[in-house]
Amino acid sequence: MNTIAMRTRNRKSEKSKRPELGGEKIDIRTFGGLTVLYKGSPVSIVWESQKARLLFCCLLVTYDQWIHRQKLIEAIWPGCNVVSGEKNFKTTLSRLRKSFSGAHCLNPVLTQGEAVKINFNEVDLDASRFRNDASQGMKYLVRGEIKMALKFLESAQDLYLGEFLPEEPYNEYITSARYELSEIYLSVIKSLEKSYHLEGNVDAVEIFSYLKNNVSLGEVV
Repeated sequence: MNTIAMRTRNRKSEKSKRPELGGEKIDIRTFGGLTVLYKGSPVSIVWESQKARLLFCCLLVTYDQWIHRQKLIEAIWPGCNVVSGEKNFKTTLSRLRKSFSGAHCLNPVLTQGEAVKINFNEVDLDASRFRNDASQGMKYLVRGEIKMALKFLESAQDLYLGEFLPEEPYNEYITSARYELSEIYLSVIKSLEKSYHLEGNVDAVEIFSYLKNNVSLGEVV
């Protein structure tokens, strides 16, 4: 068994254990680069500005959690004064919504007073599924439920196809999230190695031991 075979098996098993996305949901992929899909087909987003794209990427960090717009202003326009920051934010938020006006009439952002978040009722995010599967897998491993642990850990490993939003290397807010997710991925690999060891699968243990060492060196296999 090799890494490619394992990823192929994981993709097939993921289809059987996950419900289909709602018909109106947009699928956002962030690992290895930002990709937008609808019903499995790529959607071309014509960004009204680079800042609109950056705002969307920053909102993907918190996804279904409200974030105060001042924190976003600090992340996107560091050092900007209050008046200019507020003006920039309002303009950029409008441009972000306009960018998605052709994507099945999706409103990508929800607002509530000073707080903002991704419209997670209409957007499905790979990084959110990754966090959930990683967390569930490690919980099952602690409980000694190896089969359930492997189900979630393999799904998490299959979702992580590269670094989180690598095309945004200089934004500290996104960089922090990228580092956190890479640390979770390393924990997933270690947990998979342990799970397969407990299961007695020697070949898989060797593969994930190799993966663990490469991830520790800063590579993603």
